[in-house]
This record gives sequence, structure tokens and C-alpha cells, in this order.
Amino acid sequence: MKESLIADDVFRRAFIVALLIGILSRGLVLRITDKQYPSRPQDYLEQIIISGLAAALGAIAFPALIDKEFSALTFFAVAIQQFQGLSQEEQISIENIDEGEVVPKGAAYIAEISSTYESRSYISLFSSLVASILYIYPARAYKLGFLPCTILAIIGGAIVGFIFKWYLKRRSIGDIADVVEAKINFDGPILKVNDVYINNIGLEDSRDRYLNQGIAIELIPKDMKAYGIISDLGQRQAILHNLFIHFGINKDVDEKDLLAITKLDLNKNTLVIPYLPLVKDMDEVMKVVKSTPILEVSKGKQSAYSGEKL
Repeated sequence: MKESLIADDVFRRAFIVALLIGILSRGLVLRITDKQYPSRPQDYLEQIIISGLAAALGAIAFPALIDKEFSALTFFAVAIQQFQGLSQEEQISIENIDEGEVVPKGAAYIAEISSTYESRSYISLFSSLVASILYIYPARAYKLGFLPCTILAIIGGAIVGFIFKWYLKRRSIGDIADVVEAKINFDGPILKVNDVYINNIGLEDSRDRYLNQGIAIELIPKDMKAYGIISDLGQRQAILHNLFIHFGINKDVDEKDLLAITKLDLNKNTLVIPYLPLVKDMDEVMKVVKSTPILEVSKGKQSAYSGEKL
């Protein structure tokens, strides 16, 4: 068996440091609130395990190159396949759960979650790879000790982690549209928000609930490209679901008159939403709508009008 070109103590220390940095880098973008994803305890455990495995692969890649053990690099291909497989499994699980939601996420939002789930797995891989390089190379080339090599590894891993965090950061609805309060009114049995027809609400009790408990908001896009985003069906469903997970909805599954729905005002190029929250707080509702992430699938809509005013 060929002897390694890296001293055993250097390899062990570099591996442990790179492993820890890779796991901690994943923590930079791990959601920690019960209103975001992942939220279940097993999701946190799964993320720690995945980040540990990815970080371990990144930590051994540079030593493998130094020792010309190129076959070890095939683990990168295996890791990518595993990340993709986990993403697909997660998508299937969320789709199954989504069928039982009163206000579902929708296919576009689920696809966005699963793709992000995969991309975040690479943070541990590459941050630990950089940390390993910045530990081993100075230790071999300049005979630096444990502490300076560790500091260099931490700096390099942190830079990679923050680059990924910046790259994965999403713009939200508040960046592209103004959110203002709108008015619910009825024209006979016809529910309207401002002057936009919503639906025929046949039951008088349902009409009273809209008038007494309902809220309405209007999204005013800043340009035509923004209008294309908020008019996308997947994006509109994501906004509704974001409202639902924060405020619930004051209806049961069999109350067909009470809707979670969005409508376009085609005269003004705006989007209106009537909603029945469990807690009626307009300021918080507008904050939640503004915080809804912009989905990738909605970004290409009306792209030819990028920068055009409404």
C-alpha cells in the first residue's frame, strides 16, 4: 500500500477541522423557525447527518488529490446523486402532505423547496473542501502549526459559507411590489375587492363573515416584470400558503363559500386577495405577504417587459 504524502497528524487535524467547518457552514442557512422549512425535529437531525457526510467527502478530496488517489474523487459523483435522490424523496413527501392542506403550497412552491433542499447540501461539501486545502497546504508548504492553519481554514470555510448564503438568498414580494390594504364589499351576493369581481357568495352568513372578519390586500407591482411574477399562478398560491401558515384560515374544509383565492385587476395590473385569517392584524398580514419568497418559475414571466413601467 502506497504511503501517504501527508503526515498522519496533519491529515487527522485537517479532517476534523474541515468536518466541523462544513457542518457549521450548513447551519448558516438552516431555517430555525417553526413557520419555515424544515420545521420538524427529524428534519434537523437529517440535515446534520447529510451535512456531516458531505463535509467528510469535502475533507478527504484534497488529500486524495495529493496522494494521486483519483478513484476517491468518484465519491463526489456519488454524493451529487445522493443529494438529488434526497431532494426527490423530499418533494414526494411534501406533495403527499400537501394534499391534506386546507390551503396547499402548490406544485411550484414544492419544486422550489426541493431544489433548495438539494443546493444547500453542497455548502458543507465545498466549505469543508476549502477548509481542508487551507489547512493542509500551509502546514506542508510553510510548516505552520495547528492554530494558524485552523484560523486559515475557518476563514476560508466561512467565506464559502457566506458566498453560498448570499447566492441562495431570495428576493421577496416586498422587493418588487407595494402591498396596501384593500376594501371588501358586496354587490348583492357578489364578493368584490375594490372593484374586482371575486365570486358569488350565496350564504348570507358567509357574506357577514367576510364583512366582519375578512381582510383584503392589493399588490401593486413596480413594473411589468414584477407584474409577471405576481400574476403567476404558482407565485399566487405561494402567497396564499404563506398567509395560511402564519394566520390560519377561518373556515372548515366543507365551507365552499369561504375561499382562499387571488384575482388580477386587469385594468390596473394589480393583484387582490380577500382572506379570512384567524387573527385579524392588517399590519402583520402585509408583512407576511411581503416576506413571501419569489419563486424561480415565476421570474421569466413578462421578461420582455423588464424595466417597463405599468
